[in-house]
Amino acid sequence: MRFSSLEVKKTIIYALVSVTFFGFQPLSFADEMISGADLKKQVNSFLTAKGFTGNPAISEARMFPNCASDVEITPMFGGMKTLKLHCSDPGGFKIAIRTNAYRPSNGAGYLQNKHASEHIELGDNNETVKFLVLSRSVQKGKILSDEDILLKSAKGKALSGYFTKASDVVGRKLKRTLSVNQVLLSRHLEIDWAIEKGQKILIQSNAGPVSVVSAGIARNSAQVGELLEAENQMSGKIVEGIVVSNKKIRILTK
Repeated sequence: MRFSSLEVKKTIIYALVSVTFFGFQPLSFADEMISGADLKKQVNSFLTAKGFTGNPAISEARMFPNCASDVEITPMFGGMKTLKLHCSDPGGFKIAIRTNAYRPSNGAGYLQNKHASEHIELGDNNETVKFLVLSRSVQKGKILSDEDILLKSAKGKALSGYFTKASDVVGRKLKRTLSVNQVLLSRHLEIDWAIEKGQKILIQSNAGPVSVVSAGIARNSAQVGELLEAENQMSGKIVEGIVVSNKKIRILTK
């Protein structure tokens, strides 16, 4: 059976009229996708619920498959700096984003520690002092994460040995159990050795313009700038050098 071009045109016109007047419309692209801006809002809500503020690094214009179920948001690497977003729907998505999260400072005034000698001493000095405290009780031997600490402030004179930057304490081990709101001091933490006893290291020795590097084993622990003894694995000799990084010493010249 043949159809004239006029009949084909009538059929097309009728279809278009039906779509216009009877509401037969295709599913829009927007209904099938979710924007980066929407995901950003979900991440910010998640951070707020956990007591954090952040600026998720995700393009607001980027599009993702819409998720019929809730997008799962879970922390990665023991903190809120990186979050995993997972849509478990068939054809869904799984991404990791940096959040730039931090706990806002929300405390000021006198703060007393469990031990009388460990507190912020308020006096005539009106300068505001910022310091890190424990956001919760933490057991001895625990490796600190950014969720364990909180930045607070007070006016007055502060004791020595306190910290002001999370990067100085996150990843370090506690020497003893500390209670919530206790000021975090350097004596509470295991020494942050650059090289630890028994660690494999590089031994650098210089002879004029020539530099020779060999493998060795550290015989003691030391920080950058301190002396360290090491056994040269090739010769078996014990040498002494200055720690210049977390895996290398430089032999002292005689």
